[in-house]
Amino acid sequence: MHHDLDIHPIPEKVLYINELGIADTACYYDTEEQHQKALTGRIRTNGGILPDDNVRVYVPLDLNATQILNRLQQIYQIMESPDDTNELEFSYQVGKIISQLEIYDQVWVARDLGNAVRIKEHLHSKNGIELAGKIVSILLRDEGCAERFPYDVVDKLKMEFGI
Repeated sequence: MHHDLDIHPIPEKVLYINELGIADTACYYDTEEQHQKALTGRIRTNGGILPDDNVRVYVPLDLNATQILNRLQQIYQIMESPDDTNELEFSYQVGKIISQLEIYDQVWVARDLGNAVRIKEHLHSKNGIELAGKIVSILLRDEGCAERFPYDVVDKLKMEFGI
């Protein structure tokens, strides 16, 4: 196999989100201190906690309304309806979608601050509010029969985005 390895991002003007859990679903540390040390990218030999064979890579992730909604739809296609057996995994996977929504919203607030909307103590973009509404619609379209999912997520989104 061959992968295109570059020494700089393409395009060069990109945002870096230094949150280990967004791309790596197996990322887990026992304490916040361990998590913070892992964020540095330092290997054990250099005073870090990562194995000496660690290679840190950055992978492009496009965040736009269409891609975020497609990722959410894909979760439903793979996992089908939420139920008691898959509720935890559904919550985890949809949590990643919510993180993407939050980043997308933050960027659009910064890009169009003049049109940002204050909801409680946070500013939100019109794009973010619209996308959050579409996510809520998808989550409520197939509620499944799990005990808490998607209701907790829907309630959080409605409160946070004023839906």
